[in-house]
Order: sequence, then C-alpha cells, then structure tokens
Amino acid sequence: MKTLNVAAVLDSFKGSLSSREAGEAVRRGVLSRIPEANVALYPVGDGGEGTADALLDALRAERRTVTVSDPNGDPVTAEFGLIKRDGVLTAVFDMAACAGLRLAKRHGLDYANTTTRGVGEMIRHALGLGCGEIVVGLGGSGTGDGGIGALASLGARFTDKDGQPITDPCTKDLGRVAAADFAGIALPSAVRLTLLCDTNVQLTGPSGAVRMYARQKGAREEELPRRESDMEHFSAVCDRAAGSALSACPGSGAAGGLGYGLTLAGGILTPGAPYVLRATGFASAASGFDLVITGEGRTDAQTATGKLPMAVARAVREAGGHCPVVCLCAIDDSVPALYEAGMDAVFAIADRPMTAEESIARTADLLEKAAGNLAAVVMRIHP
Repeated sequence: MKTLNVAAVLDSFKGSLSSREAGEAVRRGVLSRIPEANVALYPVGDGGEGTADALLDALRAERRTVTVSDPNGDPVTAEFGLIKRDGVLTAVFDMAACAGLRLAKRHGLDYANTTTRGVGEMIRHALGLGCGEIVVGLGGSGTGDGGIGALASLGARFTDKDGQPITDPCTKDLGRVAAADFAGIALPSAVRLTLLCDTNVQLTGPSGAVRMYARQKGAREEELPRRESDMEHFSAVCDRAAGSALSACPGSGAAGGLGYGLTLAGGILTPGAPYVLRATGFASAASGFDLVITGEGRTDAQTATGKLPMAVARAVREAGGHCPVVCLCAIDDSVPALYEAGMDAVFAIADRPMTAEESIARTADLLEKAAGNLAAVVMRIHP
C-alpha cells in the first residue's frame, strides 16, 4: 500500500486560528491515525484579513514594520513583508494592518472620520524600498472612505465646489468632492499594484460597500442614505476624472471602497484565493494528492462566490486531480454550487452542542479530531 499524500489548505478561523495553525491541527490529526502519511501544509488566504500573514509565512518572506496612520489618523505600527519573486522585490501587506476594523474599534467606531491614509503611506514606503510589485489584501476593513485617504496620501488632489483643496480627506468628505486630479499620484507605471479581494461587492447599490458593511463599522442606520449618496457622488466625480467607470468593477466595494480608490491609482483587482494558491505552489501541485482538506470558519453561500475552499476545489479539478476534496468548518450552511465546483463534502467539526465561545476555544482540537477520522476513512479505500 502506497503512502497517503494529504494537503492541508485551510483559511484562518477568525478569532481562533491562523491558516498555519489550522493546517497544523489537521496535520496532527492525520498523523495521529496514519503516522506514515505525508501531509503538505499550505498557509493560504483569499484576500480577507490574514491573507498577507499566510503569504508571508508560506513564502518565508522577510517581515518588517513601519509606523503609519490608523483608521482615525493616529500612529500605528503595521507589519508588511518583503520577498524577491522572479527577480522583483515585492511588498505584501493587509490593509487591515493599518486601517482594519480591530484598529477602528479602539476609537469607538467613528465611521464618518475613518481614513485609509495609512494604506497610501504603506504603499509609498514600499516604493521607497524599490519594490516593483505591491500586493495588498483588502479584507478586514474598518473604514468606508472609498479610498480617498489613500489616494490623497499617494498624491491625488481633491477640491470642493469653491475650488478649495480638501486636505487630509476622510469618509465624511466624500460628498464635498467637486473635482479630482490624479496626475500627482506617485506610482510609477512599471510598478504593479495587486489588490487581493475576497468579494465581488459593488461600490454602491443595495449590495454595495455602504449598504452591506457600513453598519459593522459604526455607521448608524439613519445615516446610511447620506453615506450612500456621498459614495455615489464621489465615484461619479472620480470616474469622470479617470475617464473610465471604474466604480462598476466587481470588487470595487471591497474594504469600504478602497478597492475602487486604488484602481484609480492603477491597482488591479484580483481574486485573492486563486492568486494565493498559485503563489504558494498549491495550484501546480494540486493533482498530486490523495486527499485535500480545506476549511474555514463558516461555509455558506458566500463560499460559493470564490472564497478559499471553493478556489481549492476548483484548483484540484482544473489540475486534473480526482482525489476527495473536503471542507472542515465550524458552521456548515453549504450550497449546491460548492459541490458543483468540485467539493466532495463539507463537515461541521463540532462533536456536541456548544456555545460559540467553546467552539472558538476548541477549534484546534476539533479540527484535529475531524481530520484524523477523515484520513482513516480515506485510507480504508486508498488503493
């Protein structure tokens, strides 16, 4: 009987485990039942918060820190990574490192005053280091400024109806913008700005950045119509200045509209999960496993829009792999589209009724137990 080859390709379990920690739990579970198995661990992400950490881990990048602005403009120490890829110095960071929801909560979620200025400052720092590519994960945002703060930091100029400069703009200033000038943006055309997103959310509309996500960032229900109107106004002005309807791009609403703002600076919106699977080498190795275990905290209809487990299943099938692909999760609300894409099974890992707090505390043990049982079953039928 040949050795069982298993891949552990799990997203982070928010509030509990990083991608690597989740993968390590799966590896322990498999080896506890089949000690001779080969378990390849791939730290991954899909553009959501934690993606940069997984990429830096998988690629063994050099980790550094820089002091930039947080969502309310105060100094914060943010982590980024540097790595040479194909001879190009590449910087990788999550926007959440400087403009995330966790940081915004320190200020009591003051939505109107949030800014992505720090993201622009991190990009400028990477340019100063000579980076030829900058990769930004767009998940975990605590802001809703449409990227205006980052754009201003990068050299864009915004003026009001009286022709006066809008200095240090933030979310509450979107409706004041009468004109935009992007000529001063300090991003050389030779530098690739890759924007990793885990959602195709539009910038505006019922499923846009404001209507869908502003509440969790502190916006009151009664102010949503105004914030939506401001975003529509801002994007109309900027689309005109750019000469292109970039606000209509899928993913433009990611990170409170930062996806849109950075496309105005030349950024390229990119589905995060396939990018990460290629960068970590999983996509090229995907056909060589006897079992692929993926996972995330909650598997539901959003998973089927292209989040990490869906991308893993697709990568295996597109590579010609025929092995079982199984998703382990805390909550299973999976939909048929996930199975149609190549997922074989989704299992919730809870072994008895439990509170959310207990589930979070026990995630590693539950993953380990489920992975061990799964590997033992596959081994029984393994040729």
